[in-house]
Amino acid sequence: MTPSPPNSNPKPRQALLEALLAAHKAGRLDDVLAQHPRAARRAARTWLKAVLGTAGDALPGERLLGAATTLLLRWGLTQLRPDRLSSLSAIERDAWLDRTSWRPLLALMCHYGFEPVPPFRDRYHARADEAAADVLCGLWSVGPSTFYRYLDKGERLLAQVLARTPQGAQVTALRRFVEQELALRARFGDEAQRAAWHRQQMQRADSAGDLPSALWHGAAARDAAAFLQLLRRNHAALAIDGETDGLCALVAADDSLAPRQRFDLCLAQAALWRSRSEPQAESREYEQALRIATTHDDPLMLGIVYGALGKFHEPRDADRAFACYEESAEFLRRAGPADSQGAGGEVTTEYTTTLVRLAWLHVLRNDPQSRTVLDSAQKLRSQHDVQPDVAAMLEQAWGEYWRRAGELRRSLEHKHRALNLYERIGDQRSVLATYNNLSLIYGQLKEFDRAIDYARRVLDASARVSVEPEILISVHLNLGATYFWQARYDDAIKQYQAALDGSRAAGLALHTWRAHYNLAEAYYKRYQTTRDAEDERLGDAHSAAALASDQDAERAQATRGLKGEVLGTDASANRLLPQELAAHFEETTEVQRQRAILAIPIEPAAHVRAHLAIARAYLAIAAKEREAALALMHKHRLDSRFATEFDALRSTFNRELTREEHLAEEWSRQAADLLTDERRAAVLAELLRSGSINKSAYAQACALGLATASKHLGQLAERGLLLQTGKGPSTRYVLPPHGDEAT
Repeated sequence: MTPSPPNSNPKPRQALLEALLAAHKAGRLDDVLAQHPRAARRAARTWLKAVLGTAGDALPGERLLGAATTLLLRWGLTQLRPDRLSSLSAIERDAWLDRTSWRPLLALMCHYGFEPVPPFRDRYHARADEAAADVLCGLWSVGPSTFYRYLDKGERLLAQVLARTPQGAQVTALRRFVEQELALRARFGDEAQRAAWHRQQMQRADSAGDLPSALWHGAAARDAAAFLQLLRRNHAALAIDGETDGLCALVAADDSLAPRQRFDLCLAQAALWRSRSEPQAESREYEQALRIATTHDDPLMLGIVYGALGKFHEPRDADRAFACYEESAEFLRRAGPADSQGAGGEVTTEYTTTLVRLAWLHVLRNDPQSRTVLDSAQKLRSQHDVQPDVAAMLEQAWGEYWRRAGELRRSLEHKHRALNLYERIGDQRSVLATYNNLSLIYGQLKEFDRAIDYARRVLDASARVSVEPEILISVHLNLGATYFWQARYDDAIKQYQAALDGSRAAGLALHTWRAHYNLAEAYYKRYQTTRDAEDERLGDAHSAAALASDQDAERAQATRGLKGEVLGTDASANRLLPQELAAHFEETTEVQRQRAILAIPIEPAAHVRAHLAIARAYLAIAAKEREAALALMHKHRLDSRFATEFDALRSTFNRELTREEHLAEEWSRQAADLLTDERRAAVLAELLRSGSINKSAYAQACALGLATASKHLGQLAERGLLLQTGKGPSTRYVLPPHGDEAT
């Protein structure tokens, strides 16, 4: 007789899982999924999406969702294996018979019909029609209630696995399992057929908008060209997918990869890091690409990577960007002719791209050379069939040129041409950048509704996909300008502040200057209306910060004259705050804000928080100055000359450490072999809170057994970090006396 399960009240998620498992056993999975459409749709957007995308057309067209769910459930069961192997087979005899840690998985797997119970006739003689539950009870010598406890535990563990948000490595493991279960490799006669099938599935997934699956098939096909093309075209969307980096590493590990493909992979990965706002990682990829190009002395690759470096430095260091673009142009001239006398397609494209970017920098500086460079790029475009993205870049540059020339309608014509080209080729990143440009121009034309609409398109997109920091910061600046022109100064300040926060986080110096400058202007304009002295002070603060953040003479002159221009006062009397504010704007502003809180008679807890915030700000200033001194010492080899001063500074810091910091330092030095940083912090927190700690409290704080906790406490006492008091059940451990607490 099949045992009956005990009474239970499972949570909704586990109840649904139990229904699916029972449906699998009965062969009615599709019917149950049809009865739970919301759960089916949710699964199809998460775990099942990876299963369906991996299997492609290998799953039957009818009962598709049920077949995919079966694969997902089988994979979920493999996650319960104590040995972590990704298979439901090859389970050893002692795991079936003697290891209790395997029993939740085995009960689940066999009871719901995923795998049969193997015959162990020396242990139990099963009838031909005997239920799996009865057989397992016999093999394990347990009653039905024990079996169902194992089963219930397995269901709970499986529910936890499937309730998690799919992560990159887990999704890739699921894909490998699906490939193994469907025996995809065995379907093809040779490697060429297998690769052809994966390329077909790559196109299928790409057309369906399942980019992660498309990328996986490209890697599985070992088709580096198709993989790189997809990655370059969709880097913004793929940057937020956890699988992408692992798949790039898989492709990079292919020894057959050509130098140019390895070079292109570095540039594609740089685009991923750019979308994630990780400039250091982006820079590392460019450096790796430069090493590859230099090693092979390839002028085309050198021209391409210097062009990419110019684009990287453009918002950070305009002079360095100019130098990179000039290097790029020189290498591309070496790579092949770039004029009407038979230029190669790629060389022409890259050379035109570099000219357009040089022209863009000239335009941003209001340099008249911009027209000459733009005309040269336009000539190349008319003589050669350049790529649509390059033609769109040229239209963008012309649009900016005419905007700065004051011909806004002519500028709009070029911007909309660029937008049409970008939309045609599906370049979402450039579409968003063009929306940003259009927002600025329509704002200047006082067509504010259209300006706000284009800016909102970018902000809405940023909620769905990763948007490069430069674009997102610029849209905040442009939207702030639109509000400023409408005299909506509160809204303008919010947008400018968002731009300032983003530009400082991304290390974009020019955008930081613009945000400070615009904030100063907005605060001065609001001061005209409110006559609130705080607005004037904040305007002065941002003016000082703008001067400190940028060394360009023209911009510095504009900043110094800003207050006089807005308020009609003499610029020499603009009462800028001290240089200390400019050097440590964020920290000094925080100190001033907290001082204002201390001036108000409010609850003591708020004053405590204010004092602590001030202390943190001054510590941050001290640390920054110390690091600046240290960097100069290393750079100029002055370490020995300033060793005494540095030791004195270190002594000053040490004298000011609190008791908690002294304890943390001492325990870190003497107990590192016993406790991790996290456990050390938990034990010290308990000691400082309660004044003592016993064996059970120590075990709970460190997630250790009582025997190990007792051993640790004895060793800590031997090292002088704790003192033992009491005996037996009353044993407690306390901190030794500190300073003038000692008798």
